[in-house]
Amino acid sequence: MPTRRHLLATAGIAVAGAGCMGALGDEGDSSPEDDGNPTTESAATIELGELAVENNHEEAHQIQLAIEDGEEVLELGTYDLEAGGSTTVEGEWLEEAGDYRIHARLDDGEVRTADISEKGGEEVDCVRVLVRVGRGGRLDIWDGAGCEDA
Repeated sequence: MPTRRHLLATAGIAVAGAGCMGALGDEGDSSPEDDGNPTTESAATIELGELAVENNHEEAHQIQLAIEDGEEVLELGTYDLEAGGSTTVEGEWLEEAGDYRIHARLDDGEVRTADISEKGGEEVDCVRVLVRVGRGGRLDIWDGAGCEDA
């Protein structure tokens, strides 16, 4: 069975994740104090109420996405967006809470990662996520609490 890293690499996306943004090497999942095995603790689960991809830049761009729930890759997708274009990404994750991480890459650039499960807590049980290319051509992952209208 392919590992999570293998699936992401196959899709052209490297595993990312220390903190909210950044790309990791082969040993990025373990902390210096541990025995070198990947971390097995997970954050609280949270509902991913909406996931959208948007291009506000004046040029067309390609965005690659990987959506993970713990160790399972739920979605690998590539979205070609014209200037001003946007799309909503549909999937099974919209129906139940999970330990979600969103990995995104703009064109052939670096991977950006958001650990959505870190946003959960007593007051927040659902978030909306926007993967956005800004007017300056930078890729960001935005999230907001509350999915009452999602």
